[in-house]
Amino acid sequence: MSQDFFAGALAGFARTLVLDEARSVFALPELLQRETLDRLLLQVYGPELMPGKLPVLVSQWMKFYAMQLIPPIVVANLVHGVSWPLQLDRLGFALHGRGFLDGVKFDGAAFEASRSSAPFERFAPLLENLEQVINRLSAYGNVAPGVLWGSAGDYLETCLRQLAAASDVSLEVGYALLHERRRPDGRRNPLFNAVTYIEGDDGQSVRQRRSCCLSYRVEWVGRCEHCPLLRDTDL
Repeated sequence: MSQDFFAGALAGFARTLVLDEARSVFALPELLQRETLDRLLLQVYGPELMPGKLPVLVSQWMKFYAMQLIPPIVVANLVHGVSWPLQLDRLGFALHGRGFLDGVKFDGAAFEASRSSAPFERFAPLLENLEQVINRLSAYGNVAPGVLWGSAGDYLETCLRQLAAASDVSLEVGYALLHERRRPDGRRNPLFNAVTYIEGDDGQSVRQRRSCCLSYRVEWVGRCEHCPLLRDTDL
């Protein structure tokens, strides 16, 4: 059972898993259809933002996707060496009443995953999943892929930081996804330095995203607390 991998201090990493068989989920390929995204984003944000602020809304949608998928996959892999099918047609997501993603369900049992010390080999299925989803969302919303990869890296770094506080498992291979500039084939790593820590004016460490998530463009959403843009810049 999926929840068996998240006992004790790891329980929080399973909160996005859909374990209730009676709960409705929607296949990911269906959710990524233009017509479905149009309907869901309109439901969540209303006609005052949809479609006028589409790049911002797609960026926010990607945040929900990353926060549902990344924690259980990364933690199960690093702690137990297991994973679930991550092909797009093997994933389903529950929807909140408002229309945003609210839980992930894997179509298939957990299986033994790669335990390679090479990050791009170990997490190849996750990276392929993210790349396919991001490419589709980028094309749909006319938003730069780097913006969406930034959110994936943001939630990955958050997951690793939280796992460090909950377990003594080695996180080296996970952090390598964020610290390697290039993939083994020479291509740029889109997760490279997704999050950095800089010294603030008060001498304290400040967490900062590499790429802006665009949320500042919608007043009621506001700028995220880790925005890389200067807070006093007139945007």
